[in-house]
Amino acid sequence: MTIKAKPLTPKAFAPFGQVLMGLGEGPERHEFAARFDNPRPNAKPNFTFLRGKMTEWPVAVRALERHVHSNQVFVPMNGTCYLVAVCPADAQGDPDLARLQAFVATGAQAVNIDTNVWHAPNTVLGAPGEFIMQRNDDGSAADTELRQLAKPIRVDLAGLVPAPAGNGHLDTY
Repeated sequence: MTIKAKPLTPKAFAPFGQVLMGLGEGPERHEFAARFDNPRPNAKPNFTFLRGKMTEWPVAVRALERHVHSNQVFVPMNGTCYLVAVCPADAQGDPDLARLQAFVATGAQAVNIDTNVWHAPNTVLGAPGEFIMQRNDDGSAADTELRQLAKPIRVDLAGLVPAPAGNGHLDTY
């Protein structure tokens, strides 16, 4: 299965969370620009520094995770673009792969993924990337649910991200 990625926009991403980005020229301030849930009294803000290597091409979603008690925010620090692949849960709480969507975020866009939204782990596209991730955790298994997919889902990035030189798949992207 292959899904076509699209550019990340606040409107397209709204069913899954919020996009945090500047909207124009000059000074800006957007108060309460994103929701953030923390229903567990023992959970604490977990600010994490992440450095990810560039994802191997062709890009594929191999696992999905969700956080049923907290939103999760990814803020790029060095301008690299990254993949945001998301889907809702089905009636049984499993990832609804038929509704999986893929977005390419620029290095000037942060995402706040809503509580209980299945999403691919941080996937760096253009170059190695550094991020701040924030989530509310209590250190229990309830912080993160991770599912490996039986078959990877390929992501078509044509026209959105140039394929890295020497990856053997330049004709595909």
